[in-house]
Amino acid sequence: MSEIKLDRMDTRIISSLKADGRISHQQLSAQVGLSPSQCLRRVKRLEEAGVIRGYAAIIDESKLGNDVSAWVIVTLRKDKPGARERVALLLQNRPWVRLATGVTGDVDFMVRVVAPRMADFTKIIVDELNCHPDVSSTQSFICLDDVVVE
Repeated sequence: MSEIKLDRMDTRIISSLKADGRISHQQLSAQVGLSPSQCLRRVKRLEEAGVIRGYAAIIDESKLGNDVSAWVIVTLRKDKPGARERVALLLQNRPWVRLATGVTGDVDFMVRVVAPRMADFTKIIVDELNCHPDVSSTQSFICLDDVVVE
């Protein structure tokens, strides 16, 4: 897919939608200084081009009973063909995974994990990740807080 060229107005629309994905088209058009029809056309173009892939809610995990949040670095066994695909499938199907990103370097995945308590987090690491036959090692970083950057 080819890269889409964004102008200043597109960038303003994207910034406004990042701040509030539920903003009405009327409010968005007023915020960025376009007519509602022009603004809607631009939003549709950004959606069709895949720049805007969707709209999401920001969830407070503690309200769901998840008091532990961590980044887990996963390193795969290099001697097992297909290991990356099998571990990716494992991560896609676990309710405790909030984000899994394949990365370059000495490690293979960075995974955002949530759990109700530290004992539950320990069980995830020991019973789900470390004993997976394709996982060589894990390293965990418990999150203290999230800093929002706009």
